[in-house]
Amino acid sequence: MLASDLPHEIRWKDLVPLKARGASYDRQALSHSSLPSRTFSDPRHYAIVPELNHQRVRLPGFLVSLEFDKTRGTEFLLVPFIGACIHVPPPPPNQVVYAISKRPQTIEGMFEPVYAVGVLRTVFAETDLAHSSYSMQVEEFEKVEF
Repeated sequence: MLASDLPHEIRWKDLVPLKARGASYDRQALSHSSLPSRTFSDPRHYAIVPELNHQRVRLPGFLVSLEFDKTRGTEFLLVPFIGACIHVPPPPPNQVVYAISKRPQTIEGMFEPVYAVGVLRTVFAETDLAHSSYSMQVEEFEKVEF
C-alpha cells in the first residue's frame, strides 16, 4: 500500500478550528429529575475545519448506534468518549461525527473503542440524540488494539 493510500490520522481536537478552541462546554451533573441540556448557544461549538472536507481520515472514538439490527448497523454517531449522547449530555456538534456505512458494519460492543476510516465531510446532521458538524462515509471500523 502506498503512503498516499493511507487515511490521514486525525484526533478530536483537529475537528475544532484554532480560533474556536477554548469554547466552554459545561458537562452538567446528571440528575434523574431533569434532562441535561443538548443545545449549544456558542457558535464556536459548531465551527468546522473546512480543509477536512472530502479528506479520507482515520479517527478514534466510540459508537452510538442509530440504525441497528442485533450486532450490525449502518448509521452511527462517532463520539470522543464513552456514554456520550446516552448517559451524559452530547458533546458539542464539532465533536460528533455522523457516520454512515453503505454496507452493514458488525459492532462488537458500544463501549469498545474503534477507529472510523472513511471520507469526512463538513455537513451538518441533526439526530434525536445529538447534532453533528461533520459526517463520514465509513469504509470500515477498525478495532483499537491495546
